[in-house]
Amino acid sequence: MSAASLVTKPTFTLADRLRIQQTSVTAKDYQIIGTLTDVVFEGQRDTRGLSGSRARYANANQANLVTDGLKPFSERQARLWSSISLTWLSHKQGPMLALSRDRRDLLFPQGWVRLPAIPDPTWVPKSAGEIAPRIPQLLTGCPIVGDRVTDKITDRTGKVYGVIHPIVELCVMMLGGGNAPGAFGRIRGQVDTADGTHLALLIAEDQSEAYFVGGRFSFGG
Repeated sequence: MSAASLVTKPTFTLADRLRIQQTSVTAKDYQIIGTLTDVVFEGQRDTRGLSGSRARYANANQANLVTDGLKPFSERQARLWSSISLTWLSHKQGPMLALSRDRRDLLFPQGWVRLPAIPDPTWVPKSAGEIAPRIPQLLTGCPIVGDRVTDKITDRTGKVYGVIHPIVELCVMMLGGGNAPGAFGRIRGQVDTADGTHLALLIAEDQSEAYFVGGRFSFGG
């Protein structure tokens, strides 16, 4: 695969890393963590004017009802957030997330789940009860939030993957007792100081599969 050094350790090729993960899933050599609900990542974005953008209220009275810390996003903030995050909106829709027995890999034991459409981040209701229109979470070519993916790699079979990196945080509905949903938890993406790689998420262009590669990760806040 091309550009493998960007997202995986030099000891293995990227193809080796994916094959190891596929084998772990097939052999059920993992422990279920819970359901992935959100992915937050860094990205080079134009932030000119962002600090001066104003919160959006549905009516003039709302400005006096909330503190500064609870003010709604401005349109620019909403666009920016949507461009550096992926969401399944509910723990009932996201993919199952697992940890390999050797604790080196985050796995999707039941496969990747396509990203659902989300409320248009630029939409403002004009009257009570209006529901925001939905837009697809496109990896590239979104006319509203732009490209979420800026880097791509192609494997030997010609399959193209978008690279989401560096991963800042994963939000997970942890597995509770009796396989019931538990509390929300966080997984932090980190740099592997041994080789300088960041945790990254590879997503096939057709969203048929995805893999976490490179970097390190830790549980908790």
